[in-house]
Amino acid sequence: MALKELEVRYATKRQKDYKLADGEGLYLLVRPNGSKLWRMKYRFDGKEKLLSFGRYPDLSLAEARLRRAEARVALGQGRDPGASNKKPAGKTFEQAARAWHENREAHLDEGHARRLMTRLERDAFPVIGHRPLQSITSADVLAMVRAVEARGALDVSRRIKQHVSQIYRFAIPQGWADQDPSAYLSDLLKPKPRVRHMARVGLQELPALVQAIDSYDGEENPRRRAVTRAALLFTLLTWARTNEARLARWDEFEGLDGSEPLFSVGAASINTPNNTARSSSVSSTNPALATNPPSSIS
Repeated sequence: MALKELEVRYATKRQKDYKLADGEGLYLLVRPNGSKLWRMKYRFDGKEKLLSFGRYPDLSLAEARLRRAEARVALGQGRDPGASNKKPAGKTFEQAARAWHENREAHLDEGHARRLMTRLERDAFPVIGHRPLQSITSADVLAMVRAVEARGALDVSRRIKQHVSQIYRFAIPQGWADQDPSAYLSDLLKPKPRVRHMARVGLQELPALVQAIDSYDGEENPRRRAVTRAALLFTLLTWARTNEARLARWDEFEGLDGSEPLFSVGAASINTPNNTARSSSVSSTNPALATNPPSSIS
């Protein structure tokens, strides 16, 4: 039967060594001095062998299981997981990551490519960037991801894990690595919090909403504050979608000085099956014009 975290945590010392088995060769060795050591017994080439993974709690139960999974993958590939790796160090993680990024950069949006590299430089390179690809284990990647989760950045932690996997998939066919150490981590990541959608605004609440928008002062820069107020009111009064207002262009507005001004949302700005344009009429008495929307158009 598999061990539980509480069993490991509260295992007490005895007069002699004893073992707590977790299955598939993995067990916790509890010494008379109270130390708790992870071991894995396995057979290779007809001989019984032993792997030492580390000390609990420095190495958690989940991390010990990752080491066991890595060892079993090696055995399945006909390799001795306890044999010393005599291969040259090869490329470091940072070298491989930059090569992977350079290979993809031409096909990525400039902003997305920059954000991707920023994530790696901030969260991955300081931890494993200097390490040879071959030396990085699942436990190493998990520790890096846990550090990102600890600051509450759950979406970033998932992206970092995804980037590590993509980098290894890029490296393996080129002979820089043998396996992806992030392959077993998906079930260990903390779940993202459930999205809480804001409730709709009732008709009786509209006046208070408009007043709140009109008195908005959440920006230090006066122009940005005015643009934000104008964009919110414009979106509310024209039923434009958020992106339609944010990405509006001058050529989508007609007759702003006339009696029947027209806001025509371009086909490239909307996401519909046929990608067809739609129009939104703004009458000359519509308060949206009083917000001076042209000043907020980029």
